Amino acid sequence: MTVKIPFLTRVRYFSVETDRVEGRLTSHLERLRSAKANQHEIDLTEDDEAKIKRRAKFIRNLRQGYVSARSLKNEDRVPLKKVSRGVTLNGPVSVDEVDDLGAALHEEMPWMQPVTEKIWLDMRNHIQSGGVGTKFSPTLMIGPPGIGKSHLARHLGALSQTPSVIVDVSAATEGFGVVGSQRTWSSSTPGRPVQTILDTSVGNPIVVVDEICKAGIANSTSGASTSVLHALLGLLEPVSARNWDCPYYQTSFDMSHVNWILTANLRDKIPDALRSRMRIVSVPALTTDHLIKFAEKQVSNRGLRDEIVEDILRLLSAYPERHPMRNLRTVTKHLDDIEALCRMPILM
Repeated sequence: MTVKIPFLTRVRYFSVETDRVEGRLTSHLERLRSAKANQHEIDLTEDDEAKIKRRAKFIRNLRQGYVSARSLKNEDRVPLKKVSRGVTLNGPVSVDEVDDLGAALHEEMPWMQPVTEKIWLDMRNHIQSGGVGTKFSPTLMIGPPGIGKSHLARHLGALSQTPSVIVDVSAATEGFGVVGSQRTWSSSTPGRPVQTILDTSVGNPIVVVDEICKAGIANSTSGASTSVLHALLGLLEPVSARNWDCPYYQTSFDMSHVNWILTANLRDKIPDALRSRMRIVSVPALTTDHLIKFAEKQVSNRGLRDEIVEDILRLLSAYPERHPMRNLRTVTKHLDDIEALCRMPILM
């Protein structure tokens, strides 16, 4: 089940030119008078024209608060037109569905229980209070690299049939991938959360901002600057997120239904203002037992031989305890390599 909600909060597909509004009002009044008098030719009085001008001015003033689609480039109007009638909220519609989702998450990633349990309870409360779809509080996960933070988002998205997107701000400190960039930048682009909503017409995607503790500030040659840390404040605050100004489209969207997961290795590197808007959950490092159980599930899901689990155990044993290579990325990469080899054609 899906529910459609408005997404564009200030873009409307109408003209704000006074003369066009007056022309439509004039034509409407002439049609009404003509039908009532059963005549084809109707002359409007000076009072009629004065009333039309006052009404047109009133309508124009109301519309000034909106951005006309005519002010956008044609290639930008197309994706906005697609969501002009709203976007859907995907995800579970009953408590039973939420419980099944929570159980599946825990079975796949039991070491993530500190996070998955809170997400499960949030979604349960959301459904019980009359809400629809996937919805949980902004969550900051503190933990070492390679514990499966990105895998959690993808798996949660797949289980709830909700789009998910992962943005690594450590590789792009300017944070354009999260909030987008103004058109004054040479490589201007919308943020990936907005782009995901426009591409899928789903208003409650799961967005993972990876390694937020490494985000910084970037400056353009024209003097403009951008910071993902500052921009996220408005996106994480429910009131401002309902009417969030997109720097690329230069209009407002309702981003209040987006589900946020931020990840960091160190809590102290994140400003207090940002931390105060999120629930902070610490996730411990993975044990060898966790990694092996994860490998067993993946081997089964991928249709690989059971003996591969023993290969992974030997691989992990080559590294000492608490070595940075003893993580989920190492296991996943090894499985990907083996699966790719199994798919290669046999040369005769």
